[in-house]
Amino acid sequence: MRHLKLNHHDEILDLSAGTGILAEEIALRFGPLKRLVLNDPSKQMLEEAKYRMRYAKNVGFTSYFAEELAFDENTFSTVICLNAFHYYTDQPAVLEQLLSILKPGGTLYLLDWNRKGFFIFVNAIIKLWSKEHIHTRSFDELKDLITEQGFILRKHKEWRFRWWNFCFLKCSKPKK
Repeated sequence: MRHLKLNHHDEILDLSAGTGILAEEIALRFGPLKRLVLNDPSKQMLEEAKYRMRYAKNVGFTSYFAEELAFDENTFSTVICLNAFHYYTDQPAVLEQLLSILKPGGTLYLLDWNRKGFFIFVNAIIKLWSKEHIHTRSFDELKDLITEQGFILRKHKEWRFRWWNFCFLKCSKPKK
């Protein structure tokens, strides 16, 4: 939360909102916002998010897969992707979609697992046990992918918590 720079005029997409925990914090800390859209392909997760956000203003809900977003170009000033990027089956396509729906100068906040150090082994075990698609990248791989897709990397941070490695990236769409 301390890395987010948001204000009342922002139009925000929480790309994989899950049950709305992050969106609730954003609404409490920065709201009311011009628009906050919680997206998640899981209808059950969105139902819980709708209940959690029932008192928030200017909130909408969509259930697109990240690779198949149906928003107009230049719709959002901010997109937030928290601990979900590793689940996306076509990560370059997701970034292409995000670049399209962000307004010029808009910000992408991305926090995800960082396949680095000991976490390489933890990640391998998770992939074996999980039925879901998982494609975790190292920070360097993620940074390269993001810049190849046209984003400008503004800030990044890497850290470790127990056996997990994480990376945070703040990126922007060029202003043209």
